[in-house]
Amino acid sequence: MKVNEHLSVLFLLEKSKASADGQVPITVRLTINGVRSEMSLGQKVFPSYWNQNQENVCLDSHPNKKEAALLYSSITQILTDLKTHYFFLAQKYESVTPELLKRSYKGLLEVEKSNGVQPTAPERTIMQVCNFKYSKFACLVKAGLRSEKTLRRWKVTKGKLRKFLQFKFGKWDVPLSAFKYSHAEDFLHYLLTKQGIIRNTAMKYLKNTKELLKIAQNQEWRPHNPWLPFKTTYRQPKRNCLTIYQIIAIFKKELIDRLDHVRNVFLFACFTGYSFTELQNLSRDAIFLGIDGRRWIKIDRQKTGNPECLPLLPIPAAILDKYANDPYCIENNRLLPIKSYSHYNGYLKEIADLCEIGIDLTTHIARHTFATTVCLDHGVPLETVSKMLGHTNIRTTQIYAKVSNRNISINMNALERNLFMPDGKIKAAEFVHLLPENFSTVMLE
Repeated sequence: MKVNEHLSVLFLLEKSKASADGQVPITVRLTINGVRSEMSLGQKVFPSYWNQNQENVCLDSHPNKKEAALLYSSITQILTDLKTHYFFLAQKYESVTPELLKRSYKGLLEVEKSNGVQPTAPERTIMQVCNFKYSKFACLVKAGLRSEKTLRRWKVTKGKLRKFLQFKFGKWDVPLSAFKYSHAEDFLHYLLTKQGIIRNTAMKYLKNTKELLKIAQNQEWRPHNPWLPFKTTYRQPKRNCLTIYQIIAIFKKELIDRLDHVRNVFLFACFTGYSFTELQNLSRDAIFLGIDGRRWIKIDRQKTGNPECLPLLPIPAAILDKYANDPYCIENNRLLPIKSYSHYNGYLKEIADLCEIGIDLTTHIARHTFATTVCLDHGVPLETVSKMLGHTNIRTTQIYAKVSNRNISINMNALERNLFMPDGKIKAAEFVHLLPENFSTVMLE
């Protein structure tokens, strides 16, 4: 329940701690400015008598009406008390944390005062920083400014970090002061050996954790970031792409219906560079007539949100024409009949085997093929390719687009035509001014 813009109070059941008779403890989760902490109410209830939408016991389904009424009243009063304690703490302290609110509610602050101890906010923990980051990011996702997929990655990072803390410290959470530089190497070693994660993926989890420690420093929850000197390095994996002959082989192969539409979607990606999600979400109003009289397609890039347009080449245009009257596409306002990601990948493997491609086909392969084989090998500048791929940084495009032997051959042939005569002699007239004064021109004859 959202109390105000800073405080949220949520009553829920801690089902993992159910007693032998099936009753479950009731817990209250306090969230203040994205920082979370939980507190047990010391009361239990059977899950069938609990209404999570109301965050209270269900008076209608509980067999003991008197007991249910007492529990309902108790939870309501606890919510009121927590609001009151937060109000008075906010008047007195510059920053109120969930831990400070819990201590105030339990009466511990009064005990500290009577003992001459000046109450201070407890030290923040790494999981509290993680919750802070997650809640902030979730707001950006809700506003359409960031990707839901990236938010899920932060949730996975939290899970990996919690397991490491349990392995290293024997607990699910630790204060920020417990983090040292050496724990970066420990976390990496744990992910590689205990979790069986490849190095590049492990480095992403370390990079996210390093960002959490930076947030803690920026919020003045910790004086410095102990992982700042640690470098999260990545090893660029080999990125395959199809040759023009392999594209033709896939295009000409006779396939049954269930593979045919997957082949067409894959080829569409090879000539547009779209990701799977972008292909799946292409709506029928994405097509428009460009200034050159040709059909163009426009999308908002899934990762960056950048609106991008490109003219349709003949093959993708023909594919769209094929599905113009497809019932699924009409009913769902889609350009392509894509229904399942898992089936799509599975069918692509079948197509690769039938066409004897020799590599597993994926939408990433199609994207790399568009960048390298379709565009760069045929003279499209890297800057234009970067724009069509929706990249905000041209260095990202350089990762996708490798220089192929065919591209090297084309460039070197052009260089040879510019430098040399057909008989192999250098074109002296054009380049003699570049030579030293004492250089013998006999070598040029």
